[in-house]
Amino acid sequence: MQLGQSVKKGEVLVSLDPELARSEVAQAEAALAQQAALIDARQADLKLAQAELGRQRRLLAGEATAATEAERAEAELLKLQADLRGQNASLKSLQAQLDKRRLALGYATITAPFDGVVVNLPVQEGQTVIAVQITPVMVTLANMDEITVRTRVPEADIAAIRVGQKARFITLSGEAQRYEGVVRVIQPVPERAGNAVFYNVLFEVDNKARKLLPDMTVQVSIETGQAKGVLTVPTVALGERAEDGRFTVQVVDAKGSASLRKVRTGLQDGAKVEVTEGLKAGEKVLLAPPTEAASAASAATP
Repeated sequence: MQLGQSVKKGEVLVSLDPELARSEVAQAEAALAQQAALIDARQADLKLAQAELGRQRRLLAGEATAATEAERAEAELLKLQADLRGQNASLKSLQAQLDKRRLALGYATITAPFDGVVVNLPVQEGQTVIAVQITPVMVTLANMDEITVRTRVPEADIAAIRVGQKARFITLSGEAQRYEGVVRVIQPVPERAGNAVFYNVLFEVDNKARKLLPDMTVQVSIETGQAKGVLTVPTVALGERAEDGRFTVQVVDAKGSASLRKVRTGLQDGAKVEVTEGLKAGEKVLLAPPTEAASAASAATP
């Protein structure tokens, strides 16, 4: 078995030393057979006790024996019946132990549960594994025909994400191929990176061409809405956000003077943002504060 090796369902992945498991199965089988023989002997004793009780009752009816003898025969029969019930219970317990031992023997050979690719081999041939407290991972198999993408969405943006939205990404490889999927789940437990909070969003993409590999770094974009023919400005033109949700921009008039104005925004794609209130088409806004880039200005475009 090697990393990257393709395997089919049912193919042997790991073979452990079965000798100890086989010995335990043999011991359990012997104990079960011994118990079955003991039950056979008890059943024979029970038949004799039943016959003796019947004989004593016939003798007692003809006044040919004492009542105590009939009582003793009946007590012996009840005793054997109780003992046989206990022996049968022990037989079931031993059968359960045998089934458990056989199951453990089956674990000595681990087969592939599905067609896939070996992506992790933490245990090497000949290595001793001990599963006392933690079950060791001996091989990790993955279905590479479909890849699950996990992207971290900042807390400020997670409210706009919905299951079923289109998600796209490009790889960082030379060809920068674009892939597309649909958001399947938004995991509710956040991850923290310093003071920032992120939520994991998962979606799947087809990978039958096997161009995607585990733990690749990709750039993901999720489509939260569509807007056509709307007024937009570059995202860098936005200043601080007020409590009412509006942003501050610096508008440049015909004389070149800049003044602050509040605008309300809509959708954004990272580079541009939709302006729903506060600007008109053709007005110019500064892309940076005047002290940093006094001459940098851009016109609002529909």
